[in-house]
Amino acid sequence: MSELSKLTKMFNQNKISRRQFITQVSALGLAVTISPALLAGKARASVPKKGGRLIIGMTGGSTTDSMDPGTLTSNMNQNVNWQIRNSLVEIDHNFNAIPELAESWGATPDAKVWTFKLRKGIEFHNGKTMTSEDVIYSINHHLGEESKSAAKGYLKSITNIKADGKNEVIFELSGGSADFPFILGDYHLTICPAGTKGPEWEKGVGTGGYILENWEPGVRAFAKRNPNYWKEGRAHFDEIDTLSIVDTNARTNALKTGQINYMDRVELKTVHLMKKMPGINVSAITRTARYAIPMRLDQRPYGDNNVRTALKLALNREE
Repeated sequence: MSELSKLTKMFNQNKISRRQFITQVSALGLAVTISPALLAGKARASVPKKGGRLIIGMTGGSTTDSMDPGTLTSNMNQNVNWQIRNSLVEIDHNFNAIPELAESWGATPDAKVWTFKLRKGIEFHNGKTMTSEDVIYSINHHLGEESKSAAKGYLKSITNIKADGKNEVIFELSGGSADFPFILGDYHLTICPAGTKGPEWEKGVGTGGYILENWEPGVRAFAKRNPNYWKEGRAHFDEIDTLSIVDTNARTNALKTGQINYMDRVELKTVHLMKKMPGINVSAITRTARYAIPMRLDQRPYGDNNVRTALKLALNREE
């Protein structure tokens, strides 16, 4: 294989950047531009292929972790939760609320009553077909008087939930909420079979792309692809093995040596070195979470709208 062919292959496999490709080809004494044909080859190389096992090294993870959606606390069990379950609403990478288990929704003009139409024919991992009963049970799980769910506060405006047949759920709120679909996209609010309680949460039965086979809190979660998954173009791996590796150095070394395929939270002081390593891609993404900074309008200086506006304008939103 010629040096040019080798470099082209590495570029198509995302092992070198466009700048590195041009620089190294130029060093061979060749003039080069990135042709449409080469970009097409790169696109073909990036098309996901089904099969194989993905091994993930995650921060967090504790022996007290649970797969009860209301008590998801660590990065690890949140990650596993999304492997095995879905919500009514999905928040996409552009921060849009898009249909997931709900195919559509609408509200009264005052935004106090919301109606969600469910997708038909969605099956849980145990073979049960999802209905409005499961949705109501799953949301009420967070609303009970003895509930310790972290999502309980988000749902406090709900005064009543009722079904209109098997495929429609109606939420009645104490006040108008234009953001209600976004609330239902919270990671705690995944849909589980009605009647799930106690130790049954740890089985992880959901509607997601992977079926939980083994769950060791704070240690490991192993899941296999759901052969009946309803989302097209998802769940490419045959298996996902999620490992709790709390120490950053241990996670990094595991990635370098090929013990894992993916790690979260790359250390900032070494990220520039990771980017230079062959076969390792470092991705920076904008999270779908945000921090709120409430200001007491009855206290100085926050009662002054000029101060609040100045604080908003002081933030560099691009960073």
